[in-house]
Amino acid sequence: MNGPLRVAARACLLATLTALVVDAVLATLTGLVAVAGAGDGTPWWVAAHLVERGRWVAAAALLVAVAGRIASPEEPASRAAVWRFVGIAVATAPLLWITATWIVQATLFTLAGRWEVDGQVFLAAGYYQSLLRGYAPWLLAGATTIAVSRHVA
Repeated sequence: MNGPLRVAARACLLATLTALVVDAVLATLTGLVAVAGAGDGTPWWVAAHLVERGRWVAAAALLVAVAGRIASPEEPASRAAVWRFVGIAVATAPLLWITATWIVQATLFTLAGRWEVDGQVFLAAGYYQSLLRGYAPWLLAGATTIAVSRHVA
């Protein structure tokens, strides 16, 4: 059961992993790691922004995990199906992004031992307000597109 979305998701995962490795190699070769990470106790993988960029890998892995549920290879590619797929993608992308960001932040806080300081962001109401303001339009746009898909011939 290798539908087109699952294949695309796997390709996306490979691309993000490759980009992460290339980023690490370039940072090492150009000396950015040695300069940015020197003396301040910051690990090289944080100084090179590998953890930040790791959210793309986490998002791609989540997409691979849900790809089989989003699109069924047996379903004909009608206009309604395409609209529904786009609606699901638009609504799901922000949720995947938020989840990927949380996975990377939790990993960073755990590896760096900074839950007491940096982990407090998860207790701040303003953090969730900004998430709602930033991603609610996409969730509503996806829901609207899904609703419209029922009326597209």
